[in-house]
Amino acid sequence: MAYGGWGAVGGGAWGGGPGKPEEDEPEVPRQAPTSNNVAFGANAYSPPPQSSSQPDLATTSQRSQAPAAGGNTAFGSSAGAYGQAAAAPPSPYGGGASTSFGASSTADPALKRKEAELAAKEKQLKELEAKLTAAGATIVKKNWPICYPILYHDIAEEIPAKGRRVVREGYMAWYGLCICLLWNWFCTCVMLGTNANQKVPSWFLGLLYMLLGIPLSWWLWYKRLYGAAKADSAFGFVWFFVWFAVHTAFCIWAAIAVPFSANQWSFAGFVTAMNALDKGNFPGIVYLVGAGCWSCEAAWSCWVIMDVFLFFRGKGGVKEAKEEAKKEAAMSVLRGQMASQV
Repeated sequence: MAYGGWGAVGGGAWGGGPGKPEEDEPEVPRQAPTSNNVAFGANAYSPPPQSSSQPDLATTSQRSQAPAAGGNTAFGSSAGAYGQAAAAPPSPYGGGASTSFGASSTADPALKRKEAELAAKEKQLKELEAKLTAAGATIVKKNWPICYPILYHDIAEEIPAKGRRVVREGYMAWYGLCICLLWNWFCTCVMLGTNANQKVPSWFLGLLYMLLGIPLSWWLWYKRLYGAAKADSAFGFVWFFVWFAVHTAFCIWAAIAVPFSANQWSFAGFVTAMNALDKGNFPGIVYLVGAGCWSCEAAWSCWVIMDVFLFFRGKGGVKEAKEEAKKEAAMSVLRGQMASQV
């Protein structure tokens, strides 16, 4: 029996009136959420699946990462698109597992070793610079001669103890030569006051002997002896013997002083002294003193060359000099080959 009127409307529209009972539809059970990590309202409402036409907000790299077990894909989930962005590594300026700038640089053992090596090299360079500065100061320091220092000369400082004796003997021989040359020139000056022949050329020759003899004797044989004893060089002693033999022969010649032509009064030797006595007593005495000076210098030079030779033979002598000469020849050949290759 059907109901009409408002009852029908009430029954149909409002669903509650008596009438023919409708067939009961089976109730669909509500599915429980598959994960505990869901967003707000996930148990009450599950969002509908997105259609294929809706743009995917996740990036390709994020989609490639498979979600964890249980499908944690909601907002706040670390496996979802937005959850992956939220779970990115923290900024290097803040605290976290990532390393900030310079955090591990000092902890690297390789860098520490490199810093230690650089510090050691810097220390070595400073020490070398200090040594070079000290050596330069020693070279620059001039102490000889005392009146007007122009070079550095110190036997006690630079010469080993075993070679100081022969070097001092050579130094005395050089001083004796200087005295002889100065007195020799003084004798020619005295002869200018007489009526002797060739007195002016003899004066110029005496001045030339003094001006050239003093520096040349220093550099040719005394510095050879000084350097050979300082460096313990047998080859340097050989050069000293060569030039000192010339010096000794010159002193012997000056002590005799055989006059000839312009050289008649230039040497204050015994023969010249005999001729000077004919010009006056004072010139004769002056030349006799000069002859005595040249004789003493010649005798001392003979002693020095003998003593230096004994010292030279005692430290190896000619054998060591030959070995050094061979080494020097080999080095010269090697330098020539290298120069030709260049």
